[in-house]
Amino acid sequence: MSKSEIQKKSTRDAILVYFQPKVIAILFLGFASGIPYGITTGTLVYWVSKIELSTGEIGLLVSAGLPYALKFLWAPLVDQGKLPFLYKIFGQRRSWLILTQCLMMPAIYYLGQTSPLEDYQQTYIAALLISIVGATQDIVIDGLRIESLEDDEQAAGSANYIYGYRIAAILFTVGSMYLFSYFGIDWPILFLCGSSLVLVGLITTLIMKEPMPRETQEKLLLEEEVNVFLTKHPDLWVSVAKTLSSIYMVVIAPFREFMTRRGWYVFLLFALLYKLGDSMAVALQTNFFLSMGFDDLVIANAGKLVGFWALLIGLAVGGVLMARLGLWYALLICAFLQMISNLMFSALFMVGVNTYFLAFTMGFENFATGMGATVFVAYLSLLCNRSFTITQFALLGAITQVTVKLLSSPSGYIVEDVGWFWFFIITTVVAIPGLLLLFWIKRIEDLDKAHSELANKKV
Repeated sequence: MSKSEIQKKSTRDAILVYFQPKVIAILFLGFASGIPYGITTGTLVYWVSKIELSTGEIGLLVSAGLPYALKFLWAPLVDQGKLPFLYKIFGQRRSWLILTQCLMMPAIYYLGQTSPLEDYQQTYIAALLISIVGATQDIVIDGLRIESLEDDEQAAGSANYIYGYRIAAILFTVGSMYLFSYFGIDWPILFLCGSSLVLVGLITTLIMKEPMPRETQEKLLLEEEVNVFLTKHPDLWVSVAKTLSSIYMVVIAPFREFMTRRGWYVFLLFALLYKLGDSMAVALQTNFFLSMGFDDLVIANAGKLVGFWALLIGLAVGGVLMARLGLWYALLICAFLQMISNLMFSALFMVGVNTYFLAFTMGFENFATGMGATVFVAYLSLLCNRSFTITQFALLGAITQVTVKLLSSPSGYIVEDVGWFWFFIITTVVAIPGLLLLFWIKRIEDLDKAHSELANKKV
């Protein structure tokens, strides 16, 4: 059975899975994962927009999230590395989570002590530090999520993960607007409050259980190859041989297993392009609304809060849609909706300062984004071999972060050249290649299915 056809079931069963304890735990880990995102793209962007940093410099801050695109480089270390002392008490996955969460709190506090206008470089470095720690935390959470859940629970787990992720994002965006506008709280205090919320993830990590490791046929075959190699080379030093075999299993085997699949490069290209248009449109939302003349609290109420509830609905609908129609059709529908949502921003620009249309635009955009995020993360999760979960998902996740953090970083300069209306038209056009790749993926999976059926007949 192809990944696109996995686990079609009743609507009732698709809803009940959200309330399983281990799926609920993913909600709080998603919140922990969303904190660095909310800080760097919510509170930080609002802060620098209020002090009139240039649009180009604001857009460039997005590139401080580059570690999210490079996290696959150190994912094998996190996957196999055992932290002294902490490993014996909490296990491999949870010990890494505790370390990253303890580092996250001072990093967020440090960002609040910087001054973007006086020392832009220091602010950028602080945001970069948060991204490094946040990317490492994501590596562990992604692996823990996939390893803890069964295949038919991945959509619900993805939805709950993004629920928590987006709750953190909206909290640091709308919350900072309220606290700054209503109470005039200084920015260092706001970032200090943000750092304290990391405790949500830390407490969840301490309560939940360490997932059991799983062995797959592919990993057993690779280990057999290593043993054959060691048998054929008895003259090698034992320690050298063991070191080489360990490096092979940790660093090379996960990538080799992925690259032996039919059309592996299509999957990577799809991960890169599927969310490109949506990521470009989202990168400068707050700056777009402020430049149009919307009041801070109007943005917070009519835009962000309406969008937040629409997002929550979209996340749930995405999981149910996947369970009912299958993964491929869900991805296709979400791709179309995300393209339409980008056009809504161009329409808002033409309409002008209209609170109701702002709320409608944000509601539609977040509903489409929520649906697409649930289905997309579930798809990437199902692509991972359970023996190499962390490394393979880090690779796929890092590619998507190239889209979010790097390819979308010139967005501010594009706006300066073409204006807001044509910018959102461009974001719609660049979403088309990701949509077309879906049909290529469908063809690859059909070929795999036909090959599998032929092999079974021969047996």
